Amino acid sequence: MWRSRIYRWLGNMVLVTALSLVGVMRANEVVTVQPLVSPAPVGSLTGNLVASDSKLYLSWLESRGDGHAFRFAAWDGGTFSEPRTIRISDAFFANWADFGSLLPLENGQLAAQWLEKAADGTYQYDIWMSLSDDQGKTWSQPERPHRDGTLSEHGFVSLARHGPTGLAGVWLDGRKFQKGASNNEMSLMFTTLEDGVFKEEQLLDGRVCECCQTTMARTENGLVVAYRDRSPDEIRDISVVRYVENAWTDPVTLHADGWQIPGCPVNGPQVATNGDQAAIAWFTGAGGERRVQAKFSQDGGASFEEVMRVDDGQPIGRVDIEMVGSEAVVTWLERTEAGEGIVQFRRLSPSTGPGPSRTIAQTGGGRASGFPRMAVFGDEIFVTWTEAYTRDGDSQVQISRISSE
Repeated sequence: MWRSRIYRWLGNMVLVTALSLVGVMRANEVVTVQPLVSPAPVGSLTGNLVASDSKLYLSWLESRGDGHAFRFAAWDGGTFSEPRTIRISDAFFANWADFGSLLPLENGQLAAQWLEKAADGTYQYDIWMSLSDDQGKTWSQPERPHRDGTLSEHGFVSLARHGPTGLAGVWLDGRKFQKGASNNEMSLMFTTLEDGVFKEEQLLDGRVCECCQTTMARTENGLVVAYRDRSPDEIRDISVVRYVENAWTDPVTLHADGWQIPGCPVNGPQVATNGDQAAIAWFTGAGGERRVQAKFSQDGGASFEEVMRVDDGQPIGRVDIEMVGSEAVVTWLERTEAGEGIVQFRRLSPSTGPGPSRTIAQTGGGRASGFPRMAVFGDEIFVTWTEAYTRDGDSQVQISRISSE
């Protein structure tokens, strides 16, 4: 414990020094990192960010007695609102990698998804979703988007707007997964919520990696989904499927890393779009070399340009990506010489490649620190992460604002 506290103190000293300086991310651009006072208390974890035109939403899970509360606060450009509660339950599946999220819909509603245990088994949990008509003051009766009724894993959800009154969702589905059996195959499923009604589920891929995050975003012509696939000989590279002209394409490998690994690395991809431009970031350990990589597409994910190396040499992974105009910004965790983690970000240009990297914060390098997440609100980038150094120690969701001149 004393050692982790020393690492934490040293990391904070480094961060304060870094934040007192002004650095140049690229030619003629001055970038500053400003830590904000987090509305999430000590004991919070799994922070997530999403933005509408008028607000930025930070959501998290926090301990509450013998259970947890799923809560959020909204940033209006100057301050955070008082936190509001979406759900309190003793049955939350409180997991470092598989967590809830919010989505503002085009009609002004807020949608929320979270995970609750369905039985005593470790990976027997369901997805629940609810809508709010009053910016989170009250919520509709929760419903499950999946209707298989099996005591199995349903999680790693990604949401995107779908039409003026609805949303699209993808998730990993374990209704056919039996650990140790010959048919131990996790599926990638899809559905839509339209006018408050869940439509029939669709199978997008019948054999995928068991516990890596999915990701989905809208393009001008439809949807693009990326996920870690799983071949019969355990190659677990990233695949892409698209919804165009009212139909799903077959899965296509994003980049042939050739990462053969017998179990899930819990390190999924992330996609961001701007019009018909898309960018995907992901982690791989192929060939024994850990890397964070990214690719751009100019045609909604139908084809991708050359791969870019993003990390600084010792990546843990846990990537996120956002589009800023025609460029992208990637965040990831990098491991320090002391074995802890630092939240890094780097701007990528499809024409000039990666810019210099920048440190946002220090945290632990283990599972307790979770997955940093980003959102673009106005002309600024916001990054959230869980500051945690041990699984049994304190944790708190933190947030910083990144601005440029």
